[in-house]
Amino acid sequence: MKKIIVFVMAILLLCGCTSSETTKTNATTTKQPTVETLDTAQTYTIDDQLEFEIIKTSLTKEIAPTNKNKTYQYLQPIDQQHIFIDMILKTKNLSDQEYELHNIYQGTMHFAQEEHDIELAIESSYFTQLSTTDTLKPQEERYVHLYCEVKNENEKDVQMDLKVMNQKEYQYTFSLEEVHEDSQVKSIGDVINCTSSQIVLLDYQQSERIEPSQKGFFYSYHPTENDNQIFVVLSLEIQNQSSLDIDPSQYLYCEYQIDEDIIHSQIILESEDHESISKKGSILAGQKRTLYLAMPILKTQANKEGTLELFVEGNTYEIDWQSYQNM
Repeated sequence: MKKIIVFVMAILLLCGCTSSETTKTNATTTKQPTVETLDTAQTYTIDDQLEFEIIKTSLTKEIAPTNKNKTYQYLQPIDQQHIFIDMILKTKNLSDQEYELHNIYQGTMHFAQEEHDIELAIESSYFTQLSTTDTLKPQEERYVHLYCEVKNENEKDVQMDLKVMNQKEYQYTFSLEEVHEDSQVKSIGDVINCTSSQIVLLDYQQSERIEPSQKGFFYSYHPTENDNQIFVVLSLEIQNQSSLDIDPSQYLYCEYQIDEDIIHSQIILESEDHESISKKGSILAGQKRTLYLAMPILKTQANKEGTLELFVEGNTYEIDWQSYQNM
């Protein structure tokens, strides 16, 4: 009888050990979430919900919309000694639902041995305004900024851990010395094909005033505000290919950077008959108009080389005006 009891106990003990080992094995074989590495040259899709791609990463003193104009708002660091790490993602809602920003992107940035939660801001549909509370509407495509405020350190390497739609996890490592910016170089004479328009880069010049291209006996002109200034002028021809009117002040923008100064463009619209100019007006659907983007600089800066950038429909174009002047 004792032998039978001992035998039964041995079987039970063996079964218990086997069960414990099985549980341990199952625990160790549980699949971990797959973390995918982000690539700047790729578009990513989350089921039928969302599509996104990296547009730009930068170290900046302000978070601003892509197409800045005279009325744009921007975010500044809480501590004026700090700076922003900013990544822009082109984000398209593929669904019929409206998404709040915090339900789209969550994550952290690791910089200078510190971890920072990602904050979010979204640009308006014309890329001219910025909001931290707006939502991504159904079938809408917008630019979303993923940013954090950091100390202005010498460290340049950043690792971002990102979760999208509470589903997929990504990791992106980049150097702030080699930031990715979707900036294309265009020359005078080039054509830029946009979604709503076709733009021809007509001319680059320096002038003390803006005049219509076909002056009559009486005509109006736009002078600089001060006698010690001269305009840097980029002339464009815009063909409105959409069914809606285009307000140039909301649609495009230009900056001229020289020394440490950034000069914002004034927009002058020429009439359809080219005989007058105005600082106000729209380009009607199907209409072709000439625009002057004028940036006032000091006459003492006229012979210095500067950088000219055009912003339209969320894209940045560097204008190679030096080669045009040397022709």
